[in-house]
Amino acid sequence: MNKFKSNFEELKASGDLPSPAGVALAIFQLTRKPDVSLSEIAHVVKADPSLSGKLIKSANVLKAGTRSIASVSSALNLLGLDATRQLAIGFSILAGNRRGACKQFDYMRFWSKSLAAAIVSQMLCERERVAQPEECFVGALLSNVGMLALATLYPVAYSEILGARIPIEKQRLWEKARFETDHVELTGALLEDWMLPQMFADAASRHIDLEGAGFTKGTREYGLCRIWHFADMLADRLVSGEKAIVRSMPEFLKLASEWDLDQDDFIALSNDAVSQWQEWSRILEVPSRDLPNFAEMIAALPEDAPEETGKPNPHLEFPLRIMLAGDEMNSLGRLSHEVSSLGHSVEIATNLKDALQLALDSDPQLVICDLSSGIEFAKAMRELPSGKFVYMILFVSANTEEELVGAFAAGADAVMTKPYGAMELAARVLAGQRFVRMREELLSQSESLRNVAAELAVANRRAQKASMTDQLSGLPNRRYAIERLATEWKRTQVLSCLMIDIDKFKSVNDLHGHDIGDEVIRHIALILRGAMRVQDAICRFGGEEFLAILPSANATAAMNCAERFRSAVESSPYFKETLKIRLTVSIGAASRRPAMRSFEGLIKSADTALYEAKKSGRNRVVLAKNKQS
Repeated sequence: MNKFKSNFEELKASGDLPSPAGVALAIFQLTRKPDVSLSEIAHVVKADPSLSGKLIKSANVLKAGTRSIASVSSALNLLGLDATRQLAIGFSILAGNRRGACKQFDYMRFWSKSLAAAIVSQMLCERERVAQPEECFVGALLSNVGMLALATLYPVAYSEILGARIPIEKQRLWEKARFETDHVELTGALLEDWMLPQMFADAASRHIDLEGAGFTKGTREYGLCRIWHFADMLADRLVSGEKAIVRSMPEFLKLASEWDLDQDDFIALSNDAVSQWQEWSRILEVPSRDLPNFAEMIAALPEDAPEETGKPNPHLEFPLRIMLAGDEMNSLGRLSHEVSSLGHSVEIATNLKDALQLALDSDPQLVICDLSSGIEFAKAMRELPSGKFVYMILFVSANTEEELVGAFAAGADAVMTKPYGAMELAARVLAGQRFVRMREELLSQSESLRNVAAELAVANRRAQKASMTDQLSGLPNRRYAIERLATEWKRTQVLSCLMIDIDKFKSVNDLHGHDIGDEVIRHIALILRGAMRVQDAICRFGGEEFLAILPSANATAAMNCAERFRSAVESSPYFKETLKIRLTVSIGAASRRPAMRSFEGLIKSADTALYEAKKSGRNRVVLAKNKQS
C-alpha cells in the first residue's frame, strides 16, 4: 500500500486527477484548519451562487422533516462542517467533469448512475443508520470516481480497455497491467484524500463484490457495503430504463425482502428514489429517465414466465440465448415453442426496431429472423458491435439463387424457407450451437492468454518498480534519481536539487552497530518523505546520502525546502527502548543556471555546497555559489 501511496502522490502532482476547484477547494482547505467556524465557511460559500443553491437544496432534502431552509448560514448549521465539505467536493467534481477526452467513457451516464446510487444510498442510510445520510449520499455519489480518474489520466488507453467490453473483474486486471493501479484502488485513495470517513474509502473498494468484501455481518462497515451494493445495482437499471428494471425485478424483490422491505415498501422506496433522482438531475444538470410506477412494472411481470421460457434440457450441454424476430405471430409462436423445446432460452421481437433494440439489450448468441425486412435487419445487425459474431439464421421467401446470394451477402450464416420441418430447424440450430460453442472456447482461450499477458505485465512493472526502489529505505534509488533528473532537465528551466547527508553517521554504526544504522536510515527517510512537497522526489543516493529533486523550485524555494528538511530531522531524534540518538543533516542546495550544460552539473553543484556545509560545522544548509557549474 505504501508503494501505491507513493504512486498516488505522483498522480496528484501531475494535476490531472479529478479534484475540487474554486469555492469548493477553498472550503476544503478551510475545513482542514482546526479552528475554522461555520460563519467563515458560509462567507466563502456565498461567493458561488450555484453552490449556495445546491447546499440549501441539500439541507432541505437530506434533512427532510426539519423546517424549510432558505439561507446559506441555516443550511450549513444544519448540515455541519463535514457534510458541507463533502457536498461541496462532490458537486465540484461533478461540475468539472461532465465531459472529457476518453471516447468510450460515457460521462453523463456515469454521473446519472452515480446520482441515482447516491439517492438510494441516502434513503437506505436513513433506515439502517450505519452512517450520516448526507455523508452516505456524497460517498455513494463518488463511490466509483476512480473510473472517472482513469478516463481523465489516460483517455486513450482507458478508452481501449472500455472498448473491449470485458467483465468488470477482468477490467480491473487490465487496468493494473496498464496503469499500476485500478479504478477501485484510485477511488479509495481519492476519498481518503478528500477527507471522507475511512469507512467510506474502504466500502468504495469492496461494495461491488459484497460476499468477498471481508467485513463481518452486522458491522457498520458491512452495512454500508450492503447499501452501496444494492444502490449500485438499482441505479444501473434505472439508468438503463424500463426493460432493464423489469428483467431484474425478481432479483430486486428478493434483495428487498432481505432488507425486511415488503413489496409495498420496495415500491414506495423505488418510486421516491426516481422522483428525487429526476429532481436532483434538474438541479445538477445530469440526465435522468421518465419511468412508470414500480407497482405497474411489477404488475406487468408474467406470472408463468419461468415455465414458458423453457427449462434447459438435461441432454443439452450447451443451451443458447436465442432471439426470434418476426412479424407473423402464428409463425413466431411455433418457432418459440420448437426452439424452447430444444432447451434454449428465447426472447421475441415483432418488428425491425424492437428486434435491433432487443439485440442490443439481451446480447443473443443466435438469431432466427423471419421478418419481411429480414435483409435490412441482417445488415443492421452486422453493424452493431454485439452483432458481428452472432450466428444468424434468415428465412427467405424462395430458395432461388438470387435470394440466397442476397441473404448471405447481408450477413446470414444459414437460410431457411417455409414451410420448414421441425427436424430441419433443430439441425440448423445445432449447427449454430456448434459455431457458438467453438467461438466461446476460442474466446475463453484468448481471454486466458490476455490474462497471462496482463499478469506478466504486472510482474514486469513490479520488477521495474523494484529496480527503481532502494530496498532498505523504501525510497526511489540512485537509478530513479538520475532518470527523474534527466526528465525534469528536459521539461523545465526552473529546477533545483538538494544533496542531504546524515551528520556523523559512521559513529552511529561504530557505537550501536549496523542494524541500528539501518534503522536510522529508515527513520531519516520517513522524516524527509513527510516534509517533502507533493511534486518533489526524495531518493536515497547512496550510503547515508539522499538527493531531493525539486521541480519548479528556484533558489529561494530550494533553500526553504532544505531548511524544512534540516529542522524536521533535528527535531525528530531516533528512539528505541532506552536508546536515544540525536540526528542532524547537512544539506547542499543548487538551482539550475544558464551556464549548466547538463543535470550532472546540477548534482555537482549541490555536492560541492554539501561539502561546504560539512566543512563549516554541519547541521546547516548551504546554497551553491553562482560561479559553480
